[in-house]
Amino acid sequence: MNLAKYIIRRALLVIPVLIGVIAVSFILLRLSIPPDRIILQRLPRRWTMEMYEFEYKQLGFDKPIFIQFLIFVKDLFIGNWGYSYILIPDSNVKDIIMQRLPRTLELTILSYLISIIIGVKLGLFTGSNRNKKKDKSLRFITYAAMAIPPFIFAMFFCQMAAYKDLRLFPFFGYKTLGLGDPPVYTNARIIDCVLSRNWLLLGDYLYHIFIPMTAMVVFQLSIIFRHTRSSMIGVLQEDYIRTAYAKGCNKRRVINHHALKNSLGPSVTMISFAFPKIFAGFVALEVAFQLPGLGDLFYRAISRGDYAVVIPIIFLIAITVLIMNLLADIAYAVIDPRVRLT
Repeated sequence: MNLAKYIIRRALLVIPVLIGVIAVSFILLRLSIPPDRIILQRLPRRWTMEMYEFEYKQLGFDKPIFIQFLIFVKDLFIGNWGYSYILIPDSNVKDIIMQRLPRTLELTILSYLISIIIGVKLGLFTGSNRNKKKDKSLRFITYAAMAIPPFIFAMFFCQMAAYKDLRLFPFFGYKTLGLGDPPVYTNARIIDCVLSRNWLLLGDYLYHIFIPMTAMVVFQLSIIFRHTRSSMIGVLQEDYIRTAYAKGCNKRRVINHHALKNSLGPSVTMISFAFPKIFAGFVALEVAFQLPGLGDLFYRAISRGDYAVVIPIIFLIAITVLIMNLLADIAYAVIDPRVRLT
């Protein structure tokens, strides 16, 4: 099937899922924040009934509930996410999120790529050296790491950073006091530092995020490692692998030219699910290390009940999960020619 047709077909299938997520979000918003509360927060201290009625109509509360839901759906898709009424009163939610999102994305993508590279390499190595000492040692470490949730990792690394005899890295924050910020091009600090060629700020930022990045990489690496190793062990037991050895191929050639590509297929699905988990893990890490990203914003909005900020973040995460699943299907078809996009 043509790739464009496949993407359109998948998009049509996931629309009901998105509508369901939005419907739950809409009900949550209406139950948690009554219309009167929203209107009164927008009015001055000395307000009149005319002001109240104007705001009531301006916000669409005079329309039937179904029409309000359709407007809510349309506004979510076009990026008209309204205003924060509690966290940052009268501030545009889209502006608030877009200021924080690039920083979380750059940390998420960076830790995601590092986890994939190291996890796949270790999985292939241990899978091809099954039950040897190195395999057993790495399995013990990674399985132990996989059993620990991200917030426990955050607490452990916080304590390690705070311990005076091991204080090699900062305890919290994203920059040294007294240092400024690079010119804002994208709101992603790493990219802005590179574009402005401010290597001092870039080095200082990488120095500050080393501990939270390490915590997330270790957590995700263990999951990717486990699935890649299992897949490699399964592939090495296939008949065509034994045939390759019988023809005189050495171990390196068998792994690189015969087993590698086929063993990556099942791992692709796991890797696609790892991205949202990393994104969710940064809620704990950003709060623990006081990093001003989307995870910290989500936590603050949940704690103070500002669902006008919470719901667009949930919507973005849902979109991210669906996109990663689509990319996983396409990558699976690229890796394994036997798979067809249908």
